[in-house]
Amino acid sequence: MKAINKNLSLATAYKKWVDELDASNKPHPEYNSSGGKYYYDIIANLLWVQNGLCAYTEMYLADPEKFNPDKWKEGRFEPFKTLGQLDHYDSTLKKNKGWDWSNFFMIHSDVNMKQKRDRKVNYLLKPDKPGFLAAQHLQYDIDVHFFVPNIEGKNQEEIDFIRGEIDALGLNFEPIVDYRKKRLAPLFNRINFGRITTEEARNNLDCIPTAFEMGILQINK
Repeated sequence: MKAINKNLSLATAYKKWVDELDASNKPHPEYNSSGGKYYYDIIANLLWVQNGLCAYTEMYLADPEKFNPDKWKEGRFEPFKTLGQLDHYDSTLKKNKGWDWSNFFMIHSDVNMKQKRDRKVNYLLKPDKPGFLAAQHLQYDIDVHFFVPNIEGKNQEEIDFIRGEIDALGLNFEPIVDYRKKRLAPLFNRINFGRITTEEARNNLDCIPTAFEMGILQINK
């Protein structure tokens, strides 16, 4: 998972509304998913800044070009169909801050429904956190295609926190591990045998960039 610059520059009508809510220091209206007035504005802005990928697993959700700035009208975006679901990173904020921009990400639907749900998070792997760098916390095991904690310089408690976040965010959700293995193992083999360059392999991917880049680091050790 790459760092996300979660710039709220497109959904300006929503930004005005939520800023006024927060300035009043009152609870947000009840979160009602796609029934919310600014729901499609929020997910369109997220898909743009997330480059069309799940914020956690980096699986493909949508073509980000569909949401580029010239497609917006007065800070609003027309309803549309997409893969993925809007996730509250910290589910404990959903009751009183259900429309908080900083707590939203677009993620893979099955990860949201079957893995993350309302699991506790510890903010270590929140991709829009200032200074976030995945490599400080994660490594990629190219033998099993799992994300594992980067244990360098960490005590057992810190390692356990990372493992907990890997689990909560579905980074090793079994079907996605299977997908990464199917896509990446042949590319890594071809790179190893000099049949394709790293850049050519990189250009063959439209998703899972962090798994690829971390895998390349392991190959080059």
